[in-house]
Amino acid sequence: MCIRLTKKITALLLAVLLLALAAAPAYAAEGFTFNWDSGDERDSTEPHCKSLFMLNLDTDTVVYTLNPDEQLPPASMTKIMSYIVAYENIPDIENAQITVSQKVEDDLLGTESSLAGVSVGEQLTGYDLLNLMMVPSGNDAALVLMYYVDELYAAGRITPQNAPDPEDPAAPADTAATPPPTAQTEYGETIDYSESSYFVRMMNEKAKELGCKNTHFSNPHGLHKENHYTTARDMATITKYAMTLPNFSEITRQQRYEKPPTNMDPDGQTVFNTNKMLANHGDEYGNNYFYTYANGVKTGSHDQAGFCLTASANYSGYTYIVVAMGDMEGYAQNIHNEMRDAATLFRWAFTNLGKKTITTQGDVLSSVKLEYAYQKDELLLAADRNVSVMLPNSVDASSIIVTVDKPESVQAPVRKGEEIGTATLSYADEVVATVPLVAAESVARSDLIAGWEQGRSLLTAPWFIAVMAVIGGLIVVYLILVVFYKRKQRLLRRVRKFRDL
Repeated sequence: MCIRLTKKITALLLAVLLLALAAAPAYAAEGFTFNWDSGDERDSTEPHCKSLFMLNLDTDTVVYTLNPDEQLPPASMTKIMSYIVAYENIPDIENAQITVSQKVEDDLLGTESSLAGVSVGEQLTGYDLLNLMMVPSGNDAALVLMYYVDELYAAGRITPQNAPDPEDPAAPADTAATPPPTAQTEYGETIDYSESSYFVRMMNEKAKELGCKNTHFSNPHGLHKENHYTTARDMATITKYAMTLPNFSEITRQQRYEKPPTNMDPDGQTVFNTNKMLANHGDEYGNNYFYTYANGVKTGSHDQAGFCLTASANYSGYTYIVVAMGDMEGYAQNIHNEMRDAATLFRWAFTNLGKKTITTQGDVLSSVKLEYAYQKDELLLAADRNVSVMLPNSVDASSIIVTVDKPESVQAPVRKGEEIGTATLSYADEVVATVPLVAAESVARSDLIAGWEQGRSLLTAPWFIAVMAVIGGLIVVYLILVVFYKRKQRLLRRVRKFRDL
């Protein structure tokens, strides 16, 4: 009885311990450790968001994460991918004349969307629509761009890179040339365009191309749908790519955009950026989220996502991206804690991290056994490039641990610069860089040594020994048979001699 009771108590304690470990926050499982309780009154004592991901663009170093791969709704941060697809699919997008269709108004009816205020029948340039989508976060502008790209595709004016050759009779027919009709929805329900829209399909294709593993889009604006999700890590990857496209950074850093006059709006209008980190003034509640060095990128919010933000900042030659997702508490109180989290991380990184060169091209990091070379049995392996990463200012480059992946040996000839292996560079048990290892010099092959080594290896090879053993065995059997045969012959000769007598 006592034994059973002890086992039950032990099992209960183990269960409680496992639950406690599961509930314990792992604030910096990747990147560097940041103490949120920094003593700075501007900083929070803990993060507000469910998921955070911070990337240094200068060295492509991940410097801080919190649940970076948790699938969450991105809300209007979706429009970063919409910008990519629109820019890469609309010919001469800056000057393209695009008319707002009735479908845009119908699709958003009752959704209580964030709108840029475009009107049915209004003609705008693609450049205007990119601004209206990214600055005031216009869901209507995003849909206008989506429908325009779908029309271009249906008319054959867009050819996907992986499209089959129409001259090839064996090529499968493109059944998606004309998108199927939009699904019917209830009033105010978000439409899933992932099957009906070429534009949205390209959003998902682009995500895969960029290496995003936990992302799926169902619309171009970010209104909630169960199969519309991404992660902070994937969102940083998408943003990093978007920032390489023309006009993206210029558009997303604006505090306001002056929409020019159109056929439906002769006076034009001014729209303001939803990113409050860019404007130095308080909101209606007296909160000021301005961060001096912020220069983008995109906000997002709705009931299921809470407040979300992809922010960028530049200071002293360093550029960072912070993706903050899932600020539910702030959303409920209409307080932008996601912006406070981003500003806190920016201040920490700019103050405490710096770029350090941890290896330079030509640095010898290891060696490998060398075969078939004259008077040389070792080949030095060197880094093939300079490697710089962001590290805490207190860390010396000598603290980097080098782990080498290389073959047991290499055979001459070897060319200088020939890749032989890789070196993984780590700090505090986290990989900070991987660099190819190359031959530090050229080494010629010695045919005499190669012949000797090959001959020796042949003589000592298990298969050769086995074959020789078989041959030896056959020779022994042959000799035994010869002995028996000769004995038999002698015996026969004796028998004949005896008969002759």
